[in-house]
Amino acid sequence: MRYMGSKGRHTKHLVPIIMEHHDQTKPYVEPFLGGGNIFSEVPAKIKWGNDTAEFAVALLKGLSEGYQPPEIVSEDYYHQVKEDPYGYDPAEVGFLAYCCSYAGKFWGGYARGKDAKGNPRNFASEQVRNLEKQRKGLIGSKFTVGSYLDMDIISGSTVYCDPPYANTTGYKGTFNHTEFWDWCEELVKKGCKVFVSEYAAPSGWECVWEKQVTNSLTKNTGSKTGTEKLFTKEKAK
Repeated sequence: MRYMGSKGRHTKHLVPIIMEHHDQTKPYVEPFLGGGNIFSEVPAKIKWGNDTAEFAVALLKGLSEGYQPPEIVSEDYYHQVKEDPYGYDPAEVGFLAYCCSYAGKFWGGYARGKDAKGNPRNFASEQVRNLEKQRKGLIGSKFTVGSYLDMDIISGSTVYCDPPYANTTGYKGTFNHTEFWDWCEELVKKGCKVFVSEYAAPSGWECVWEKQVTNSLTKNTGSKTGTEKLFTKEKAK
């Protein structure tokens, strides 16, 4: 799914690490589901995806239940739905708001551009094909909308977090990073296997994967880079 900050390009690296010690009798949980690109590739039997982004969740839930996105989306229709999002199928709102928007940013502007041959690109059609690849990995999953703090995650769960990164822009509202890491610590204490995507982590968290990436939403000029990292922590004995 087209989504700002997506970890889809890192799926082949992250999923094997996250699943290495997963107990298939326990849930795999993503409190920050986003575009579900990691979530849909995780071969867990019990999956729970949550996010505060209601229309992103609605799209993924809709796909799991058979929703078919349109392959043609006009700019007029895009703005029509944007003006009155609660007057349409929430799954369709999610499709337009993210998949048909520039760089996958929520209502970030109608996506347009040209392919390698100079022909206009059909972003809706491209994203329909991408979403179809995700559909199988979403079926049968649990989806909720709300704060990660309100989630009742059972002991032994595997939890992957991709929260708003510290010291970065692009997310609506504020995010309490200290509160988040304290919450992660509590999950570790109760026996959950916790993984966090971030640039840095508090003392005691081990980096198990890293890769330099371009962060800018604009064309890659090499001017904005960072090192994506995956952290985890063992329960103290």
